[in-house]
Amino acid sequence: MGGIGKTTIAKAVYNYFAAEFEGSSFLANVRETSKQHLGLVQLRETLLFDMHGGKNLKVGNIHRGINIIQERLCNKRVLVILDDVDDLDQLKTLAGGHEWFGLGSRIVITTRNKHLLTSHGVSGIYKVQGMKEKRALELLNWNAFKREKPLEDYLALSDRVVRYTDGLPLALVVLGSFLCGRTEDQWQSAIHNLEKKPDKKLYQILKISYDALQDNEKRLFLDIACFLVGEDKDYVTKVLGSSNFCPIIGIDVLTDMSLINVDFNRLRMHHLIEEVGKEIVCQESPEAANAVDYGLQMMFFTFSLKALEQIRLKELC
Repeated sequence: MGGIGKTTIAKAVYNYFAAEFEGSSFLANVRETSKQHLGLVQLRETLLFDMHGGKNLKVGNIHRGINIIQERLCNKRVLVILDDVDDLDQLKTLAGGHEWFGLGSRIVITTRNKHLLTSHGVSGIYKVQGMKEKRALELLNWNAFKREKPLEDYLALSDRVVRYTDGLPLALVVLGSFLCGRTEDQWQSAIHNLEKKPDKKLYQILKISYDALQDNEKRLFLDIACFLVGEDKDYVTKVLGSSNFCPIIGIDVLTDMSLINVDFNRLRMHHLIEEVGKEIVCQESPEAANAVDYGLQMMFFTFSLKALEQIRLKELC
């Protein structure tokens, strides 16, 4: 999930432990850099530059770069951080296997997609959790008031913001910074507006995970966000399985992407992710409330999920 603190934790790990290794490199924004012309080549050259004390080493192309990394690093104990990875080729290119690096090396990967780590044979996976209420309030306070505790008149308002963000660190920083120095009335107004429409910056960051989905997975995500949060997983599978798309693998993909989680067999979704889903529907179909596609779905879902057992969803399309 975007904004949960993966990069922040990775930076802290790097800053604390880097000096204990023979070489270290923090490759930030792998996803974005890879999109550039020769982006993966650039990342490899940065990795080698960091490991060899600022000496420039040109790898020329991706295939030659593999041999150079193995030759130069196979006997060195190194720490490598690969931040914001979103494609298996990035991992194969930058950290293809254990034999690339010396004994005792540590490769830390941050990603929104758990399945990438499984596919690459990563030995340990840590899922970053949202902040507890007390810590969340402290983070909000430091950004909104530049102090550990809120101003007395803002206690209730601060609690509302913390509940709204549901422990997402990025949201606490963004909203805290935005609300810094503003009056109580302005806080009230901002919170009211946020409950109607998510903050633009948060929306853009959280939507990245949605954009990475296949079309069928996107539709499944929107169906869950708009209608099915809190419903039984098996029942949802049965209902949506009456269409041409089988949702079993889709639910697993959404889980790997941290867009949903399954708790006691019920589908759960972070409050802000749910808002993003609803906002996507509104933006992609501005007249969504009256449109046939989502309007009919909303009407049938409102009546009750049980009624859907008698309805073939594909007939609504």
